[in-house]
Amino acid sequence: MAGVAACPSCGEAEDLRGEPLDGDIRITCLSCGAQWMRGGVRCAGCGGQDIVHRPQAMTRHSRGTQLSIIGWHELPLCRGCDAEVLETSISQNIPVPSDYVAACLGAAERPAATAAPQEGPPAPALPDPAPAPKPAPAATTKPATAVKSSPAPRTPVRPRQARPKVTPSPSMVPTVRQAIAAFMGESFGQADATAMLLLGTHLGSHNRLTVLEEDGAADRLAEWCLGHWGDGSDRAQRCLSTICRAVDFWGARGWLASDPAAGLR
Repeated sequence: MAGVAACPSCGEAEDLRGEPLDGDIRITCLSCGAQWMRGGVRCAGCGGQDIVHRPQAMTRHSRGTQLSIIGWHELPLCRGCDAEVLETSISQNIPVPSDYVAACLGAAERPAATAAPQEGPPAPALPDPAPAPKPAPAATTKPATAVKSSPAPRTPVRPRQARPKVTPSPSMVPTVRQAIAAFMGESFGQADATAMLLLGTHLGSHNRLTVLEEDGAADRLAEWCLGHWGDGSDRAQRCLSTICRAVDFWGARGWLASDPAAGLR
């Protein structure tokens, strides 16, 4: 990540400011406030460089309360400060939740709320015992005994039930257009753009990427690719290699569960 020219958090490439620090240059994104060192990404919490990038959806409310995915980016996570979210993303092979702010980028630590101890209802006040009547002469009456009142039964205090832990659901699979854009953004000019454009038109850019996992989709993909690039030329090899690398990219992010490009390898 040496010489990063765009914010690793929001993708801003122009509204940036740099200042010298310890022989390096610290870059600040004036759009979202994220900071990183030009010589390499460092954790804003611990200053370490053990950083792992995981995919995260960029979302916005397109209509009312409807949340839509508008793109994908690689979120830097520190193995120490973001350990829990990083372990879940890797072990379950899912993107990072879209609302998670990485501690690696300087997320403010929220103090844990401590629940106030629950106190039981106050004990009911016991009525004062009735005064004993004055004793009559011993020859005629027996001494009266004081009447003891029994205390009212206390209402049992029910223990507070623990709130069930909510597990975030995996992000939805992107459309073909979004998946191709994410791959082209990570290919650094090594992919054949024409091949990806034709593939998006063939699959339907508005369809979800799971169209590649429908019944017979792998055979149809192989037949379509060989119909365009089956002559064995260098250009054909480059186009087929691009499509295979795109399928591997999508599978690594959990968007595909199978290998629809197996017939092209």
